[in-house]
Amino acid sequence: MRSRPVANRTALALAGLALSASGVAAVLGAEDRILAALSRHPDHADHRLLIAAGGAALAAALVLLTAQIPRPVRRRLQLAVPGCGLDSRAVRHAVQAGCTAVPGVARARCRLTGGRRTTRLTLTLTLNATAHPGDVLTAVSDGVLHQIAPLLTPRRLHTRIRLRVRRPRPRRAR
Repeated sequence: MRSRPVANRTALALAGLALSASGVAAVLGAEDRILAALSRHPDHADHRLLIAAGGAALAAALVLLTAQIPRPVRRRLQLAVPGCGLDSRAVRHAVQAGCTAVPGVARARCRLTGGRRTTRLTLTLTLNATAHPGDVLTAVSDGVLHQIAPLLTPRRLHTRIRLRVRRPRPRRAR
């Protein structure tokens, strides 16, 4: 698991815990005790401080929550040549067609996400029960992905490949 989502989810959990605790304290009427415990001068404790802190925590939690959503790649990918673009759906369909043509692959699914500098390609390949995963992985990485990488030249391409094996189905008697 990447470190950015782990840190974001941890911060979201802590912000949710703090907001839940402040909500419970507001319902139970313990605001004065919390403000007195948080501030060094209980005489100057203000209820607006708790509201402002809760609002800031809520805003930070919403920002971190939106950071969890993967960004889809733009429809038109700008190529290295000025004025030239490539449709991202065409790239996905080309990768799917190339992966499906590899012997042993029953089904291929492709997803492109990323931004201006990096593109993440996630492949999910469903293999036949008789296919060797090492051979399929070598054929996909050396054949299909080797042809696609130059198309996305200005961007770095990060690839994640998931292999699933299709179970052999028993034959039905008629």
